[in-house]
Amino acid sequence: MKKALLILFNLLFFSNLLTAQTPKADDSNGVFWKPIVEMDDKLYPSYVLANVNRNYLKDNDTPQDKKTYFGDSEGQFGIEITYLKLGPANVKLVVECPKIMETSSFSVYLNGKSTKYQIFPEIAYKWDVLSNISQPFPVNVNYYVYVNDVLKEKQTKIVTVRSINDCPYIFIHRQKVIHDMNFMYAAYVNENHPIITNQLMPEIMRTGIVNSITGYQTNDRMEVLRQVFAVWNVLRQRGVKYSSLVSSNNEPAQKYPLVVHQFVRRPSESLASQQANCVDGTVLFASILYRMGIHPLIVTTPNHCWLGFYMNAQHTDTMFLETTMMGSHISSDQLETAKGLDVYSLILDRLYPDSYKTFLLAVKVGFSNYSKDKSKFLVDSKVTFLPENADIEHLQYQIFEIERYRREGLLPIISN
Repeated sequence: MKKALLILFNLLFFSNLLTAQTPKADDSNGVFWKPIVEMDDKLYPSYVLANVNRNYLKDNDTPQDKKTYFGDSEGQFGIEITYLKLGPANVKLVVECPKIMETSSFSVYLNGKSTKYQIFPEIAYKWDVLSNISQPFPVNVNYYVYVNDVLKEKQTKIVTVRSINDCPYIFIHRQKVIHDMNFMYAAYVNENHPIITNQLMPEIMRTGIVNSITGYQTNDRMEVLRQVFAVWNVLRQRGVKYSSLVSSNNEPAQKYPLVVHQFVRRPSESLASQQANCVDGTVLFASILYRMGIHPLIVTTPNHCWLGFYMNAQHTDTMFLETTMMGSHISSDQLETAKGLDVYSLILDRLYPDSYKTFLLAVKVGFSNYSKDKSKFLVDSKVTFLPENADIEHLQYQIFEIERYRREGLLPIISN
């Protein structure tokens, strides 16, 4: 009897041991899924605000299989769902994070012909919240997956919400595709800000440098330049100075996914702080010119950014301006060299000697910077993604029109 009990005990013991070591049977009917947050588990408010009316990823051939990708092509929050043995089914994804969005969902009928699908609902963001985020913070994003109306599982993903001032300009996708997003600098150009209309425009007129703001209406390139100088003069009077604050992340491109971003002040922030780095000064100046009807350009290189603008409505005459010199004090020898430019005006020199010569010198330096790297600039580039391990530095040599991206639906990032 004791021997029989001992044998039974051993059988039960080893049976339990084998059960403990054997993975549990799949109780989800063959459904496995994981949450995805695009842009390296980070949400960039600047990107989602600026591109709400655009289909950047869809229009630029992100590798999305239409048979297995469902929902918003610009989606930031989604799932990858894998079928092992389940046939056709109705799947519903619900995403919630009360701090930054309303509860958002997407339902789709999956035919089961593939083993993997991606589902990205269109997120109902709290836009007023996103536009006022001044520093990064973490949030918990909850994902719920329903299969044939049955909740299979809830998962939580920790996401870093970036500051509105963080401007992403390179996005290396999780599928190892490199996206050029330098156009995002244009989103910080805000020609509609009330401070431009209600304060800066009257100040420009009070200087007497121009009698009216005419943009290109006079077909006179010197009149266009006078208007640009009037802006320069007002910003110098306001005490706007160069500040080297950049705060960017420049990790190696071998990491996937990855977003490279640059800190950019909005125009009202540059005016309030009287500080502007090369990007800040460029978007501030561009905001004012665009409001005046003068079409600005943003010029970028790997380590610098400056302003360009068209001197005529046909966009055949281009001028450049080094905005970091706005608050500079220039030596008398340097100021004298400004007289050699073909756009020199003796009248403006006599009325505004220091400001005007500094402006002309900034024009000269801006054009010199452009000429030095002229052969490197991408011309109307259609290339928006590159293969794995591609050199991303050359993507920084760009000149792009604010007008073009406004036509495409890129929205300005608002500020108080």
